[in-house]
Amino acid sequence: MKSFIILAFMNLCLISASGINIEITNPNQTDLKDAPVVVKLDKFKKTGQTKRNELAVYIDGKQVSSQLDDLNNDSIPDELVFLTDLKAGEKKKVQLRRISDKKRIKFPAEVYASLILKEADGKYTNIREISSAKNDMYNKLHHHGVAFESALVAYRIYFDNKSTIDVYGKKQYQLELADTRWYPSDEQLAAGYGDDILLVSGWVGVGTVKGFEKDKATHINKFDSRTHRIVAAGNIRTVVESEVKGWEYEGKKTDMTVRYTLYARHRDVITEITTSGDIETLATGVQQIGGGACFQSNQLVGSWGSWYPQPDTVKYAKETAGLGLYMPKEYKGKQIMDGVNNLIVFPHKKEETTRFYFTVIAEKEEQNNIKTAEDFFKYLNNWRRGLKPIVVE
Repeated sequence: MKSFIILAFMNLCLISASGINIEITNPNQTDLKDAPVVVKLDKFKKTGQTKRNELAVYIDGKQVSSQLDDLNNDSIPDELVFLTDLKAGEKKKVQLRRISDKKRIKFPAEVYASLILKEADGKYTNIREISSAKNDMYNKLHHHGVAFESALVAYRIYFDNKSTIDVYGKKQYQLELADTRWYPSDEQLAAGYGDDILLVSGWVGVGTVKGFEKDKATHINKFDSRTHRIVAAGNIRTVVESEVKGWEYEGKKTDMTVRYTLYARHRDVITEITTSGDIETLATGVQQIGGGACFQSNQLVGSWGSWYPQPDTVKYAKETAGLGLYMPKEYKGKQIMDGVNNLIVFPHKKEETTRFYFTVIAEKEEQNNIKTAEDFFKYLNNWRRGLKPIVVE
């Protein structure tokens, strides 16, 4: 699946009190299916902040599934997002209309996110955000940190010094975390549910952001506080954040927020890093799986292999998967191997947002025909060609 952001063009035209015409363009030289479209609502001065919650999206006169998100937590929607198909270079007209709740179609949720706190009485509480000044939350959270999914795949971020991203692969394309909470029962497995497919240990997993010192990826183990939060979880996309404040690294303290966005009908994740200060070297990438094949370049890294997803090799069979990560050239990344970590190391400037993308395919997916390393690496090369940023005119 191809994941990228299509921004509404600047030349927006107010056509009535309840309708706005916008034009979107696919600048990539490849056709795109279910392309995420992000409309920055601050461009719509005449609609008024109090009217943003009434906006709906119409394409060819039909209402389509959309989502309003308040990303800066000021109680005012910042972005309106939806998905649409676009051929290479295609322009498409879209209308935004203010409508009443009665006219708004209730579209099904296609993504899900969860952050679950274990209570003393053995019960669980679903929360939106949690912080700690210690490395003590891994076992206090049900699946060890925030988790998020589309119908194609699920991810979780460990709430510990490793901050590793782990992967839950699926046989059937469906939302599962509300039922399995990452740990399916034997009955659910027999019914075709997915499961954890990757043993991440202390490695990079896929897309984890780490320090890099003395030619090795390092954990975030000295800090003032760490936070996981669910920023948005609607019918079109889920946005989660892993934040660390006062990270003692490179001789100073720095705050860093890593935001992960997963869209409906997508398996790839948009990752955005912001910091309070310059960082000379960060690292991300994918881990080699069971001594399997690796793809190496300064912008695209990948791995394909088979290994046990749990230390218990009697109960759990080997899982086969492909991990991929693409970092655009402008971030000046450099590919480096650190043991089994197939890394890209890169600098980061405080006034910038570093954006990269990662993706995963599980060999056991029933509707997927990618079954070999050769197939997967070919897929990665095609996937990255649909990630070109959209120019706002």
